[in-house]
Amino acid sequence: MLLDTPICNFGWQAPNFTLKDPNGTNFTMSDNLGEKGVLIMFICNHCPYVQKITQRLAEDTALLMSEGINVLAVMSNEKL
Repeated sequence: MLLDTPICNFGWQAPNFTLKDPNGTNFTMSDNLGEKGVLIMFICNHCPYVQKITQRLAEDTALLMSEGINVLAVMSNEKL
């Protein structure tokens, strides 16, 4: 179990990417950057933990977005 979290390299720049939603719509990092950045979450909507924190997650992401940080959630195992 990881007990010591490494210090974040705040100067690191993420490479641009393109992801498609189930309808084939493209989402790129550059198109979704907020004024102060973007948070990308890899979550699963049927995970009991995610289900338990859904309300708090919605509140936290709304706060981040109001502060200029856009939010994307990736559910790679979701089938629509």
